[in-house]
Amino acid sequence: MSHFSIFALQPAFSLDLTALEAAYFKAQRQFHPDRFVGKPPAEKLAALQKSMDINEAYETLKNPLGRSRYLLSLQGIIVGTQNDSVKPSPELLADIMELRENPIPANDIAKLIEKSYMQIADYYENSKFNDMAQEVLRLGYLIKIRN
Repeated sequence: MSHFSIFALQPAFSLDLTALEAAYFKAQRQFHPDRFVGKPPAEKLAALQKSMDINEAYETLKNPLGRSRYLLSLQGIIVGTQNDSVKPSPELLADIMELRENPIPANDIAKLIEKSYMQIADYYENSKFNDMAQEVLRLGYLIKIRN
């Protein structure tokens, strides 16, 4: 079961975070371990596992970087780990090195991050997953620079 299906959402980068949160609380109410007190051990364990799955899905989907990496993983593309299936392009590495060597104001980094979000959404909607992977890598670098 995908993280999106747990909350009855269609896979997308652009999500209504209010709807995601409402779906999260609804799912948690249904499977919260406290509701299974006095139930057989197997039923308690299943509820606990489901609750953990719900938490993991919510934490992944509410974060744009995590959500974008997850969407790519659904396409068989892994980024943001030591086992990435896509490496940064030379152009991306040059851009990031330039930003590190010549820092820009925080509000400009914030603008670049917002631009990256829009680009990722566009690439996802148009099934340009290799381009999306490069932009997700860029987003990860931008977030590191911001922090």
